[in-house]
Amino acid sequence: MKPIYAKPPIGNRAAFQVRKDYLDVLDTKWHYHSEFELAYISYPYGKRIAGNSVALFEDDDLVFYGPNFPHAWAHEPKEGGEQSTYNNGLSHYAIVVHFSASCFDDSFFSIPEMVAIQTVLQRSARGLLVYGESRQRIAQWMKELLEHTGAKRVILLLQILEELSRTPETNLLSSAGYWDNLNEHDMVRMSGIYEYITQNFTKDIALEDIAAQAHISPSAFCRYFKARTKRTLKEFVNDLRINYACQLLEENRHSITQICFEAGFNNISNFNRRFKEMKGITPQQYRMNIRNIYNKVTAAPSQP
Repeated sequence: MKPIYAKPPIGNRAAFQVRKDYLDVLDTKWHYHSEFELAYISYPYGKRIAGNSVALFEDDDLVFYGPNFPHAWAHEPKEGGEQSTYNNGLSHYAIVVHFSASCFDDSFFSIPEMVAIQTVLQRSARGLLVYGESRQRIAQWMKELLEHTGAKRVILLLQILEELSRTPETNLLSSAGYWDNLNEHDMVRMSGIYEYITQNFTKDIALEDIAAQAHISPSAFCRYFKARTKRTLKEFVNDLRINYACQLLEENRHSITQICFEAGFNNISNFNRRFKEMKGITPQQYRMNIRNIYNKVTAAPSQP
């Protein structure tokens, strides 16, 4: 994100931070931090990179990330013509809430009434996408957070966490265990590796090229990468490609053959095989399931 204007940071005595950044072009570097992050992105069309998930979003995006979860957003030209990148009237913006695990007393989330919230905090280690009516409610409460002070802010944050803990309208974004137990040196090196992969995963990634990014030999890179991600480079790249293919299948704008190549695979049989290994169904079945869900939702009678 390139903020044109950002609300001033809150005082050091506040329990958590909330800010609103107005955006010209959506463009964040791949990054991570030690706080939990709740982010609402109001932007016409963009790309979200979350752990080993890459997906497109349209209109709005609401996510909840745990500490040290790698993520980024980027502007993505919409099919059928490049949208204007100039933000007339500063209508595009991000509202971001950061809070640490010590925001409340250490035992606060351990009491019986907070078990569900403790669970959603743990789930956020893989990144959570929030959609549907829950996204609308939480986005509104985040806007209210900007205007309130004192106890009301804390109540609103707990209200948001309570909504996240009970709603079925969330999806996990990333695979488990690929970013655990890294020291500070590893995180710096892995940041460069990961940014290179996310920028190039739809192309052929040569082992020699990515090893050079990490300033180690190809053989050393293979050992280093697998020890820290629990996956080989090929497996990790395929994870990104399949997650990206799922997004393209859901959008239903391209044939499965086109999606195969768009996601970085060089033949349809390999794409089908890898997709079924990861998702348990073929790309065609995945698309049909999405269509069936959509048809049920649109056919359901509206509530009076």
